[in-house]
Amino acid sequence: MPSVTPGYTFTGASDPITYTKLNLLGQPTVAAVSTNDVTTSTIADLAVTTAKLADDAVTTAKIADDAVTTDQIASGNTYDAVTITNGATVSTGGITVTAGGLTLGSGTPINMAATTETPYSGSMSISFGATKGNTRIINATGSTASTLTPASIPAAGYILIIRFKTDGTAGNVITFGTGFKTLTATATLTLASANKYYSIMFVSDGTDLIEISRTASVG
Repeated sequence: MPSVTPGYTFTGASDPITYTKLNLLGQPTVAAVSTNDVTTSTIADLAVTTAKLADDAVTTAKIADDAVTTDQIASGNTYDAVTITNGATVSTGGITVTAGGLTLGSGTPINMAATTETPYSGSMSISFGATKGNTRIINATGSTASTLTPASIPAAGYILIIRFKTDGTAGNVITFGTGFKTLTATATLTLASANKYYSIMFVSDGTDLIEISRTASVG
């Protein structure tokens, strides 16, 4: 609050008080502004300027600086999520997938996994994809004959193993249709014995699935 400095000093009890002596129209003396008061410089410091906006803006350079790079991955840093747009190469040592699993494309067959083909019927199409293993388990019903065909041909080098299990009837004749090339001219496999296992193995050349071996009854 401003304070008023009188323009006259009283000399004693008999010195009369006058309007002039009190200097009531004198210029007030303003006390110093405290450090908490808003000043012109404070307002200028807080103002939004073009330079400040430019400094805080998201730029290509800043994104590049924060991006996950090959060097960062190689140095063993851990990231919550990494998106790979152009594929990934796994060198010696392989890759370890922890909780959350690994998602593959729909056209990527998985080796070292088995799936059961159901239901068994007179005609079956063998499909390939990320949810399918390279071993297919087929439980034969009665003496029903069946023709198997591949829905597509997997990449060259892919190994397909088909394992059949007969029930108490057996006598099933399995015919391998277009897309399979078998060791026998008749392209068939007869599951002659009841309650037994039969297996046949193929390898893809990119055009067909070529038979490389088959077993007699097992079990």
